Amino acid sequence: MKIQTRLTLLHSTLFASLFIGLGLIIFLLYSQFVKQTIYKQLEQSSFITALFYLEEDELNKDDFDKVRKQFHEYVTNSYYQVYNVQDEVRYGDTHDSIHPSILNQVRESKKLRFDTDDFYCYGIFYEDNEGDFVVIAKENKKILYSQLHLLALLLLIGFLTGTFLIVLLSRWGAHIAYRPIRKVIQQVQDLSLSQEKDIQIQSPHTYDELEELINTFNSLLSRISESLIIQKNFAKYVTHEFKTPLASIIGNLEVFSLKERTPKEYQEIAYKLIDEVNSLNDILNTLLIISDLKEERQNNEQEYRVDELLWSILAKIKATHPSAKITIDLSIPPEKENLLYIQTDKTQLLMALVNLIENAIKYSPADKAISLHLYEQEEKLCLSITDQGIGIPQNQIEQISKPFFRADNSNQKQGSGIGLSIALRILDKNEINYQIHSSMNQGTTVTLRFA
Repeated sequence: MKIQTRLTLLHSTLFASLFIGLGLIIFLLYSQFVKQTIYKQLEQSSFITALFYLEEDELNKDDFDKVRKQFHEYVTNSYYQVYNVQDEVRYGDTHDSIHPSILNQVRESKKLRFDTDDFYCYGIFYEDNEGDFVVIAKENKKILYSQLHLLALLLLIGFLTGTFLIVLLSRWGAHIAYRPIRKVIQQVQDLSLSQEKDIQIQSPHTYDELEELINTFNSLLSRISESLIIQKNFAKYVTHEFKTPLASIIGNLEVFSLKERTPKEYQEIAYKLIDEVNSLNDILNTLLIISDLKEERQNNEQEYRVDELLWSILAKIKATHPSAKITIDLSIPPEKENLLYIQTDKTQLLMALVNLIENAIKYSPADKAISLHLYEQEEKLCLSITDQGIGIPQNQIEQISKPFFRADNSNQKQGSGIGLSIALRILDKNEINYQIHSSMNQGTTVTLRFA
C-alpha cells in the first residue's frame, strides 16, 4: 500500500473514531438533558393539575382562571392522574394505573420521579381540605425516542458526509504533499545504469527528510557507479588477458591427448587438465554473461512457443543428465493454445530455464522426478519447476539471487553459486515474474508467470 493511500486511510480512521466518540457523547448528553427537561415540565404540570382540581373552592375567580389557563396550556387530559387515599383515580386517565407501592413512595417522599414501560412520570403528594391526594403527571416515551432517532439520523448523515469529505481532502492534500516524492520516483525509474556519467537524482529542495534521503541515495549511486565501472573493466581485462591463452592451452592438450602413449596415467591426467581448463573457460563466459545482463535491453525479442522450447531443453539436458527423471504436465486446453506463444529473448530464456532445471536435478535425489507444469492462471501462462530435493532455508531465499551465494545446506554439492543468479537476472530483465517456494528436505518450486 502506498504511503499516500495509507495516510488517507489513517486520517479517515482518526476522523471516524473522533466523530463516533463525540457523537456518542452528544447523544448521551442530549438524552439526559431531554429527560431532565421532561421531568421539570412534569413537575410543573403536576402542581398545576393539583391546583386545578383540588383548589377551585379555595381560590378566587381570577386566580382560578389563571390556573385553568395554565392547565389547558400545559396539561393534557390523557397524561395526568389524581389518586385518593384508597389509591383510586379520582381525576384524569383511568388507564395505566400506577402501582400502589409507587404511590406510597410518593406519599413518603412527597415528590418522586420514576418511569414505566411507556411513560416518564412525576408524582407529588398534595394535602387538601378534601383529603390527601397523589398527583401523577406523565409524558409518553415515544416523544423522547423520536427526538433521539432524529438526532441519531443527523449524526449518521454527518458522519458519512464528514468521512467522505475527509477522504477527498486527505487524498487531495496527500497528492500535493507527495508531489516531490513522485518526481523522485520518476527519476529513479528513468535511471540507466549503463550510462557512463555519474548517476544522480535531482534534489527536490524541500529542506526536509526527503532531501536528506536523496542526498544519501545519490551518495550510494556514486558508489554503485564506481563499482559498475570496476566490474566492466574487470570483465574486459579477463577477456583480453585469459581467453586467447585458454583457447591455446585447450587446443594443445587436445592434440597432445590424441598421441599414442603407453602409460595409462597420461590419459587420465590429460583429460583431467582439459576438464579443468574447460571449467575455467565456463567461469569466464559466465562472468561475461553477467556483465552483459546489466546492459540496456536489446531488441532481440521473437515470438515462439514455450512448450517447444521446453522440449528442446529437455533433449539437451537428457544428453548431459541421462539418468534424470523429468515429467512434463501441459494443462493448456487447445482453445487457449495462443497462451503458449510468448515474445522475449529466446536465447536468454533458454539459458535461464536450463539453469533452473539443472539446479533442480543437482539438488534432488536420483530416484526423485523433476516436475514441469505449464498451466493457465488468470489468463496468463505459468510454468512451475518442482523438485523434491534438499530445499532452501527460509531466511536465505531472498539472498539466492546474489552471484556466488550458496545456501548453507548446499555445500555438499559442487557448484559456484552463480547459475541461479543468472537465471533470475534473465527473468528480471525480460520482465517475467517469478516466485520461489521452498521447504527444507521437501523440495523447491520455482513458478514463472509470463506477461
